[in-house]
Amino acid sequence: MTTNQRGCLVGLGLLVFAAVVCVTIPFIALPGANAAAAIPVIQVPGEILVHHWKPLGIDLGEDFNLINTMTSLFLVDIIVLVIAFAGWRVSNGWRKKVPTNRFQTLLELIAGGLYGFVRNTAGNKNARSIFPLVATIFLFLLFANWMSIIPGIESVGKFHCAHPGTNGYPATQVNENFLGVAVYQLRNSQPLFGGDPVDLDMEHACAAATGLGEEAAEGEHAETTGDPLEEHRFHITPFFRPAATDLNLTIALALISFTFIQVYGFKEQGLNYLQKFIPVHSLGNLSKKPLGAIDLIVGPLEFISELSKIVSLSFRLFGNIFAGGILIAVMLFLLGTGLPIVFYALELIVGLAQALVFAVLTLVFVAQAMEGHHGDEEHHEEHA
Repeated sequence: MTTNQRGCLVGLGLLVFAAVVCVTIPFIALPGANAAAAIPVIQVPGEILVHHWKPLGIDLGEDFNLINTMTSLFLVDIIVLVIAFAGWRVSNGWRKKVPTNRFQTLLELIAGGLYGFVRNTAGNKNARSIFPLVATIFLFLLFANWMSIIPGIESVGKFHCAHPGTNGYPATQVNENFLGVAVYQLRNSQPLFGGDPVDLDMEHACAAATGLGEEAAEGEHAETTGDPLEEHRFHITPFFRPAATDLNLTIALALISFTFIQVYGFKEQGLNYLQKFIPVHSLGNLSKKPLGAIDLIVGPLEFISELSKIVSLSFRLFGNIFAGGILIAVMLFLLGTGLPIVFYALELIVGLAQALVFAVLTLVFVAQAMEGHHGDEEHHEEHA
């Protein structure tokens, strides 16, 4: 058998395997087991898990709710802190210069690469002060972005009656008492079925009959002719949703980055940092350089450009991560299994790239702010 013939056989075998995995499982096996993929509720704001949440018993107001992007934020914070503590412990309080285990070696490899990049961009003088900011942003966003590929994220959550304006599915109770909590599963026997539309009356009837609504009627239960889980329509609000899919987080990170840009600029140049917005130096030198009057136009443009960094940083990160989550949800709904693995791999790359882009842009903006607007001109004037 020639090489081409073997290649054709291997290719044919892969096609048959793909057909079995991507057709038989999602369109025959899963619907037959009442476990066909349910279309998720896609919305920009994070979904509410606990209404009027009181952390540690502190009442922060009726409008303060626990949403699933906040739980992801807490989880990522814990992961980063645990890694930092583990690194501190295995390195004997950062005093062990020669790594003696793989974990410390990996941390030093990552930290050394980041520090070298910061040093090459900002210079030796400023690298030590900028590095903690850049490294923290990178590690935080890396784990936050990669949450979307963890099994159970956006598929395991709070079971409740479907809200008006969304689609719901009948359900079944899988376990009566798992760690003291009843476990439910949506039932879907039709492939590519988006669920039944739900209105306000249907939600109220479901809440009254099952007690699984946000505002279940107290002491009132609707009469049912069978299993209420079959008669009513339900949905699942995930316990965790990738934190960067919430615009609140990306804007907050962009504001933090923007604040540090200004702090480092004033720290390095003092009030002279304002020269790029208010060109006093150019106005005072008009007799020698009349073209310096152009800075009167450039100054306001620089101010607008500085504010636009908040928009560009926040919406770039939000758009890429939110779109990636929708892409995975759509592929899982259409194919069930198999091919979506490719998109999970793509999300790994996108998550890494977006974390790196946000950290690098912050580094570049800080380095530019510390560099000065008229530093080169004043340097040449002093020599003259």
